[in-house]
Amino acid sequence: MKTAQTFRPARRIPAARLAVIRAASAAKAQAREEAWQARQDALEQLTNPTPEFEPAPRLTMLPGGLHWSNQAPVPAIGATVTVNRDGHQERAEVKGYTHAAGFLGLVTETTHHAKTASRRKRITPRAGVVFGSQLTLAA
Repeated sequence: MKTAQTFRPARRIPAARLAVIRAASAAKAQAREEAWQARQDALEQLTNPTPEFEPAPRLTMLPGGLHWSNQAPVPAIGATVTVNRDGHQERAEVKGYTHAAGFLGLVTETTHHAKTASRRKRITPRAGVVFGSQLTLAA
């Protein structure tokens, strides 16, 4: 006599654990994507280096060995920083990164111009570039 095969019912993963597993998987995929992008940027630097004062959307698109002249870490794109220009403090948003003479700089867009700022200074492409020493340290 043949017996019917019985199967064990499928075990379900609790929703909370499944959310943790999916979040960890997404984080690993993001890390793999960023590592791949960094390798591609490094290969691009070998054949076509980024010129000085040319904006770059990622730090990996700039040559290696750049010096950041501030005690605070390099701000992320989209962060708001306080810039000290000509003795006046201005709020500015970070739009990208650049380099010059071995130093890492930020491409910024001021949200509120100082009253003494001249319009002639804003015409050059280097006008929005600031370096770490020009950032006001947070107290």
